[in-house]
Amino acid sequence: MRPTVANLAGHGGWVVTEHMEIGDVPVVHHPRLTALATAFPERTYQQSTIAAYAHDYMRLTSQHFTEQFAADLHQLFISSGVRERQIVLDFVRFYGDLSTGQRPVPPSTGERMAAYAPLAYQLGRRALESALLAATPVLAPTAITDLAIVSCTGYVAPGLDIQLARDLGMARDIRRTVIGHMGCYGALVGLRHALASVHGYANATALVLCVELTSLHFQPSDDFEVLTSFALFGDAAAAFILTTREEATGPAVVDVYCATDFSTSEQMSWSVTDTGFMMGLSPRVPASLRRAIRPVIDRLLTPHGLALTDVRHWIIHPGGPAILKAIQQRLELTDADMAPAYTVLREHGNCSSSTVLAVLDEVQRTRQPRPGEWGVMMAFGPGLTLETALLRF
Repeated sequence: MRPTVANLAGHGGWVVTEHMEIGDVPVVHHPRLTALATAFPERTYQQSTIAAYAHDYMRLTSQHFTEQFAADLHQLFISSGVRERQIVLDFVRFYGDLSTGQRPVPPSTGERMAAYAPLAYQLGRRALESALLAATPVLAPTAITDLAIVSCTGYVAPGLDIQLARDLGMARDIRRTVIGHMGCYGALVGLRHALASVHGYANATALVLCVELTSLHFQPSDDFEVLTSFALFGDAAAAFILTTREEATGPAVVDVYCATDFSTSEQMSWSVTDTGFMMGLSPRVPASLRRAIRPVIDRLLTPHGLALTDVRHWIIHPGGPAILKAIQQRLELTDADMAPAYTVLREHGNCSSSTVLAVLDEVQRTRQPRPGEWGVMMAFGPGLTLETALLRF
């Protein structure tokens, strides 16, 4: 058996494979996602509850609060496509009891990071332990050789990579990586890193954990580009295990491809302020993604002799209804193709990097892909960056 990396001329992506020749016929074994697990906070908020809190909060804090502002804010929430979200925080305790009528004081970034440290650990550990149990066969923590933590909503040192590896009894020489501040496409960056690990090291098994606590970063603002994030985002963790072990099952990762449209970099931002991280989301993002998505997907599929119609399962990051609509139109997808993304958005909101893994979990649980069927994962974020992966179930 000899590992190879097939560089695709003019493609920009790469494929990690192991080739085993049987007679004159090469058999290709791609790394497999042998386990996938998600974890959501136990506290669920209805969208109407959060919308009412946002209304009262802005009424007490904004100098520009008018009936029109209130109507626009209400419309922002009801058009978000979100019915409910899971959130680690008790909103009233963390952001203030508004029934007193007093102007609330936003928590500082330090206070938000102090909350992130234990809450991210707890939620992330649930997802990580579930992934180990979901592997076929079940894996002990010592079987993991490479660990990557993906998060853009908080920072702590010693980091989650150290804390979780220590507390779960992973090997002292485990190779650890932290992928931070890359936003909603971070899970697919983690996947690329895991591919490099299982290709570059013999007998490697990589675990990637995404944990995002977006609720820590509610920002009072008169700017609806900022308030949009408050109408969309929830909290979640998700973990997957990638391996080339012959006994592994799960979808094979056949290829990955990423591209960035640098001319649109100002359309999405994630800035650190004195009162948390502030997201800017331009209304031009759906149009930009609509223009960029088809060439990216073609570059992912064409080297493998595939067309859009060959893809049975679409695992799309639900950045918001307008983004999903733009992608559906550009790729000519059916409502059934889009249903898993809309389900995750409706039931959990946009959970940043964890979300596309939640969509993959939804596809596997409800669609039960058949062996040999193709799937495409995609997620988007600052840059504007489009990250994609080609799966074969």
